[in-house]
Amino acid sequence: MKTSPVLHQFAWLFTRDDESVRLQIHEQGEAFRLVVNGPGTAQTSHDFDTMTSLMIFVTNYQEQLRANNYKLQASAERRDGDRRQRSGGSDRRRD
Repeated sequence: MKTSPVLHQFAWLFTRDDESVRLQIHEQGEAFRLVVNGPGTAQTSHDFDTMTSLMIFVTNYQEQLRANNYKLQASAERRDGDRRQRSGGSDRRRD
């Protein structure tokens, strides 16, 4: 059973002066991968079996970034499918 059946990507961008760190979650079947880009050319990834363990890690990582004077600049979520479409096929923004 998937922990989060509709989540496909979620990302945060933290900046400090001219440095940036981007955290991005990728759903991989039943598991999750966190990719960390930055600062600079650094890139790491961490794999998690559950959304709970992933979110604990992400929360702690974000706290460390904030403690080092990084500020959240943006967050983005990408879900499966077109959420603008209603079950009747109409676009709710045009109703």
